[in-house]
Amino acid sequence: MRKTFNKILALIIISGIGYLGLKIYQLLKGIIELDKTLPQYLGNIIGEVPIVSITAIFNKITITAKYSKTIIKKNENLENIVRDYVTDFYPIFKANNVKILIEELEEEKEEPVPKEKE
Repeated sequence: MRKTFNKILALIIISGIGYLGLKIYQLLKGIIELDKTLPQYLGNIIGEVPIVSITAIFNKITITAKYSKTIIKKNENLENIVRDYVTDFYPIFKANNVKILIEELEEEKEEPVPKEKE
């Protein structure tokens, strides 16, 4: 009886670890695919490809999309567009756990190049 109980307990523990491993794999795979497809999707919808960064901490995911000022002013529903895309095509990410930030793209200032002395 004791050996049977130990075998069943070991099977339950191994199954639980396998299930957690599968969930973590699905989350990582979803993040990688989202990182590849989201900029293309937003580029097709809005007309400008944003700079997208995705940060995942446990089950909380933060998606940051950087656009120019003019695009942000023209499309005030960018956050809803991103949220709809993520919840429709990536159901592994719960809508409550996804935080979306739309930031303004900072223009790079060119620094003058120093001239070489001869």
